[in-house]
Amino acid sequence: MRLKFVCCLLFVVSGFLFSQNRSETREEKLEQLTKRTDIKVTEVEKDILRLEYPSGKVLYKNIGDYVPINERNITYSPTFDSTIIDLTTIDTSLYYHKYSFWQEVPISNLQFDYLRIDDVNNNGKPELYGARKYFSSSDLPEPVTVYELNNSEIFYEIFQYDTVVHIQNIYDVNRDGKEEVHFTPSILTPNEQRFYSKPTDTTLATNLDFVFNPDLPYQLDDPTLGNFDGDQQTDLVFDKASNVYIFEYNHIINNFDSVYHFQVPDPIDLGIGGYSVGDFDLDGKTDIVFSTVRGKVFVIENEGNNQYNDVWQGSVESNNAYVHTWTNDIDRNGKPEFWVLADAYYNGIGTTRITIFETNGDNSYQAVGRIDLVGIMSFYAGNMQAIDIDNDGTEEIAVCIDDNFIILEFNGRENHHTYEVYYIKKNELNTEEEYQVYMGAIMYNLQSTSKYAILISMYHTKEVQPNLFNTRYVTKIYKPDSTTSINGDEIKPIRLKILQNYPNPFNPSTTVKFELNQMSIVSIKVFNILGKEVTTLLNKELSPGIYTINWEAKDSNGQLLPSGVYLIKLSANNETGNYTRTIKSLLLK
Repeated sequence: MRLKFVCCLLFVVSGFLFSQNRSETREEKLEQLTKRTDIKVTEVEKDILRLEYPSGKVLYKNIGDYVPINERNITYSPTFDSTIIDLTTIDTSLYYHKYSFWQEVPISNLQFDYLRIDDVNNNGKPELYGARKYFSSSDLPEPVTVYELNNSEIFYEIFQYDTVVHIQNIYDVNRDGKEEVHFTPSILTPNEQRFYSKPTDTTLATNLDFVFNPDLPYQLDDPTLGNFDGDQQTDLVFDKASNVYIFEYNHIINNFDSVYHFQVPDPIDLGIGGYSVGDFDLDGKTDIVFSTVRGKVFVIENEGNNQYNDVWQGSVESNNAYVHTWTNDIDRNGKPEFWVLADAYYNGIGTTRITIFETNGDNSYQAVGRIDLVGIMSFYAGNMQAIDIDNDGTEEIAVCIDDNFIILEFNGRENHHTYEVYYIKKNELNTEEEYQVYMGAIMYNLQSTSKYAILISMYHTKEVQPNLFNTRYVTKIYKPDSTTSINGDEIKPIRLKILQNYPNPFNPSTTVKFELNQMSIVSIKVFNILGKEVTTLLNKELSPGIYTINWEAKDSNGQLLPSGVYLIKLSANNETGNYTRTIKSLLLK
């Protein structure tokens, strides 16, 4: 039985005038997809599409409306929270000042992926790794090319590999203190994995060390390296169709040995994607989390040296659960979280749904929060990163889906997972003659300044002659503006950090708690669902601090209001600008 939960709706508004963006319907999206010449689309069963991309990547996508089924195993926390962010109405102009375009590099990774970044040659300068393609080149990309930041803070080419086109990992596989670089060589050989080593401590990894090519059917996806069983040998987990495999590096053969295989019980649950790796139930054992096209979630746990067991199965109320990340106790209740990003159509409207899980016992997990990004069903980009961009000890969540890059900020409290948009960037180029498609994104501290840049990888296509299109690869880099710095005496924009009103639903009164970072005139007004102002709760100048306001569900004349949905709008204004947030409350009598 599903537990009752608190639901809050976070809209970013400006006088309740929303932009004219709208969500594409399932039919419009499918028509758009089938018209593209760069994707081969096959319906393998009703509403299950097999998508084959130019890179050779194959993805299964469920495009049917989400249908709840009885066998879904979902347990909700008693304090489960849901945040809804409507990306079709969001005002992106409220965020543009936080990051500005810096430079671009002519490389990208393949679909649903992002650049790999490291300082492999140990010279203190970050390197960017990705395949390269110019407008004038052939349909196939050039091999992975390495760009490095020079003393003028410009990325320039320093090396190009011979045949490899997809970079997977940078990791010290053989534990010799020097990183290896892991590639897939060609779209024609998706199973073959090449590992390159460093000749010396101060060089790039340019020597082919060994080739891993498991004799297994289907393409090899999501190879993830780590030390899962604590024996100081590198472990590798990956998936092929509905199978998960774990291999371990063997120094004697300088390659990987098979140690574990798991097959999803449902044979038609095609496709597995992404991993979260950590000790999520706090029992001292490594847990590996993955999920499927039908929204099933599995946890495999290490039980000893090269010993693994499937210990938990759950679900999310969505499909295409391919994207994962994890956080280190974001709500400060002593438990780490793993995050599952999925998407589906709900009554014809595409929605990306992120479900947050925590342990509720040994080898047991429950959903503690959910974020719905309304209006988005992604067929290209899809990755999620947890990173503390403001250095306050709490991670933010960076999400790249479809034509959107979003940073989500936690604004809840212990055992209450609510979130707001910290930043959003939408794809700005999308015409019939010229368009960009986001592939993936990563945030990284490129300049050693404690500020994280955004690197969005994309394919850029334009019509060079009538009905003749060329494509280039490009990664555009955006760095934080100085006014958003948390250091020094630079001017900071107004920040309103708002907690969801509590209780919610409520009767007869509810409390709104918010935090203000600088002296501002603060207004709190209540509107009904039609946008008509009901009452003003506050309109005065406030100093920086934390405040609580109580509302007894009365209008401006002191009359009790009927049951229904009410929007509480908080605004702050001063000479540096203005800031607005709106939360949704539910009055039940």
